[in-house]
Amino acid sequence: MRNLLARGWQLGRLALRLFAPAVVVRPNVAAFRPLVKPPLRSALPGRYRYFRLSVGGLAAELQRQAFRRPRGGLLAFGLGLGLLQQQVEEARTGTAACEHIQMLFKRKKIKYENLIPLPSIGHCLEDYKIEYTIGKGCNAAVHHAYIPEMANSELCSKIMTKERPPESKSEKPTPLSDSPSVVDEIIRNNLTISQERSSLSSMALKKDLSKGDAHYTQSESEGNTSYVHSGSMEYSGYPLALKMLWNISAGSSSDAILRSMGKELVPVIPNALSGEFCKNKGLVKPYYCKREELKPHPNIIQIVRAFTAKVPLLPGAWVEYPDVLPTSLNPNGFGHNRTLFLVMKSYPCTLKQYLNVCTPWSDHAVLMILQLLEGVDHLVQCGIAHRDLKADNILVEFDSVGCPRLVITDFGCCLANLDNGLKLPFTSMDVDRGGNACLMAPEICTALPGPRVAIDYSKSDAWTVGTLAYEILGLPNPFYQRGMDYLESRNYEENQLSPLPNSVHRNVKLVVKLLLCRDPKRRLSARVAADMLHLHLWGTELLASADVSVENLFDWLRCQTLLTFLQVTMNRESSVQTELQRNFLANLNFEELNLGLDLLLQGKI
Repeated sequence: MRNLLARGWQLGRLALRLFAPAVVVRPNVAAFRPLVKPPLRSALPGRYRYFRLSVGGLAAELQRQAFRRPRGGLLAFGLGLGLLQQQVEEARTGTAACEHIQMLFKRKKIKYENLIPLPSIGHCLEDYKIEYTIGKGCNAAVHHAYIPEMANSELCSKIMTKERPPESKSEKPTPLSDSPSVVDEIIRNNLTISQERSSLSSMALKKDLSKGDAHYTQSESEGNTSYVHSGSMEYSGYPLALKMLWNISAGSSSDAILRSMGKELVPVIPNALSGEFCKNKGLVKPYYCKREELKPHPNIIQIVRAFTAKVPLLPGAWVEYPDVLPTSLNPNGFGHNRTLFLVMKSYPCTLKQYLNVCTPWSDHAVLMILQLLEGVDHLVQCGIAHRDLKADNILVEFDSVGCPRLVITDFGCCLANLDNGLKLPFTSMDVDRGGNACLMAPEICTALPGPRVAIDYSKSDAWTVGTLAYEILGLPNPFYQRGMDYLESRNYEENQLSPLPNSVHRNVKLVVKLLLCRDPKRRLSARVAADMLHLHLWGTELLASADVSVENLFDWLRCQTLLTFLQVTMNRESSVQTELQRNFLANLNFEELNLGLDLLLQGKI
């Protein structure tokens, strides 16, 4: 208000100098009135309409009185209010337009994963054929699995991945034993973008992914190195991932297991636990499943089945995790007899494995950072903080054009509180603040407990995405220990951050810099950071124009809306770019978009 009044005062003094007091001129008052567009049908609530109309009427009245009896103060105040009225009107129009675009794209809801089309199967461990170990963490092991009832059946032909188009009736289904392996898919999609890092990195990934009962042999194909799986994968079912959590202290009852491991159930789809509740009529629904269901998102994992069962001796268990087995399987083990099993889609690799093999193209790198921001923003809108984001907890697959699609997984450390939302009461140091301490936001790791202290996690995951951006852009994460050359989030200074390569665009550098601000009040939210990258990728003409007005912004949004509608309608396969543009328009907010645009324009100066 102060700036507007100051500007109005300057305009008033200028106007008084131009008009001599001896000359009595009856000015055209209508020419000085602020332009007010006809109100839209989707008007604001009554109190805002009264404020808008009263401000506009007061501005016009002050301007009329100033010209009847020339007084610089009245004219300045009237012009200042007129400028304020124009900004309020632009904000109102922009908000209404963004809400209209939101409605257009939220009508078409994203569907849940249809990995197991029959609701009656997959709710018990006996339904699955379990193969080699995919990965192992600090609290669980993930195995490759499939359902024999679905193998060689018509059900398999109904389940298609996002990057694989349906086969024609004349084509025969390809047996899975001839399908490309994990390493083969990574190298086929990405070998051309990292020619200089081929041999040694591929061998490292081969060694990393071939643990357990799976074995890979090297072969030559058209001059390129590839790896062909030689293990026992002679089936044609849809590839699933079965995650077995290690039950050390939860007890063996289903109720105790679900209460202790309930955070893992945050991304479950509807009816994923229906089999468990059918078997146990008196089972109490876990606390974390009573909250509103986490709506599907292309960058968030979906758990299609969850159940408790007796711990079996799975392939590779004696080598990978013998100590957590129950005493019935290992006399020296300290695990319980029953535990929680989660079933989800099987992905080719993790982000860490992918980055060990190749360096993404600059455009793909920006798309990867943008996907993480979109996923974090979706969680924040649902009142969830992941609190354990790292390259090991991000899965990777590829769309039809070879662009990596990132999926956030492993919600065992998340904050999903119905009562406090994204704020955690921090009354003592015994309160769990999250998982990976190296990538914990400054306001989290420096918080001091107290009787009325609450930690705000609304921007903590966005800070972690800023650290992961270094890894995606080809640099080591500055907060991981590498000898003595590393930073600690609790005491680092922003000027100590390593500079990004010169090949990275200044807009991307600006986003990463603002994500890593120590002060959460100055830090970008995931939504604003995502909007800035959207403008960088698809709004180059808008940013390059000399004078960016609200009308220019609306024109750009109309073009983006039309193009995205055409892409969604014409392409049956959803590419990463189309998904990102759809998410951007479905979560459009005029105030946040305008803030991101202003930051980019200021960074251009």
